[in-house]
Amino acid sequence: MRLLLVLFLATFGCASTRSVAQVKPVDFFLDPAGKAYLLLSDSRLITQNQLGQTVNDFYDSSLGFPDNVDVTNPFSILLYYQDFGRLVILDRTLSEITRIDLFSVDNIQQPGVLARANDNQVWVYDSWDHRLKLLDNQGRVERTTNDLRLELSAPEDPDAIFVDRGTVALYFREKSRLAVLTNYGRFKYWVDLPVTANVSWLTPYLTGYDEETSWRWVPGLRTVKEWAPRLSSGQVPGLGEGKRLAVRDGYHLLEATGKVGYRAVD
Repeated sequence: MRLLLVLFLATFGCASTRSVAQVKPVDFFLDPAGKAYLLLSDSRLITQNQLGQTVNDFYDSSLGFPDNVDVTNPFSILLYYQDFGRLVILDRTLSEITRIDLFSVDNIQQPGVLARANDNQVWVYDSWDHRLKLLDNQGRVERTTNDLRLELSAPEDPDAIFVDRGTVALYFREKSRLAVLTNYGRFKYWVDLPVTANVSWLTPYLTGYDEETSWRWVPGLRTVKEWAPRLSSGQVPGLGEGKRLAVRDGYHLLEATGKVGYRAVD
């Protein structure tokens, strides 16, 4: 599996050099089955076959780069453009299903970070009134939490939302903390995180790492576990200098521009 992925990326890099040298991968995402989605420097989201040939792609020149790409459900992929308040939903071929203008949704004034919720719904943090709001499949607000700024005594907005079944976690990067809520948006407890340069979420693991240390948190735990950085890494052609494919404790680690994705080693 690892050899195929390296060949896949290497072939893409060679093909990109021959055709359009300035277009290259800048980020990537792995769905639960391990399928890779590449975000290119021209803001296209693509999938490819093992020969590095583009199979499907999505591009909207009016929106630019998405702030969030969520491939948790490959049949309903989320692309979120926060400055425009625009949520674009794609099918498994990266064809557009629909798009939602969050600025036009009743009861949402200032959409912030969002994440895929259960049952293909979407959690959106509204920075206007500091509440999490659950959108249904038609883009209507179905549920609203209390004012989390007061409930959490956290004046700043969260930097990310992580969702796993009955858990919704708000990540505050500067504080290195997680606010853990129920699936109904009720606050349960805080989790203190080690200060690390990068975090990566792939359900049900939140992993933090830097050059010297790594840790992992699983929903349900009130503490994190240290994770020894046992790495076997090498250069991945096509992703540029400093990018790597590695194996860490039984997981493939693919790194690009500071973001990582994990999948189990076969």
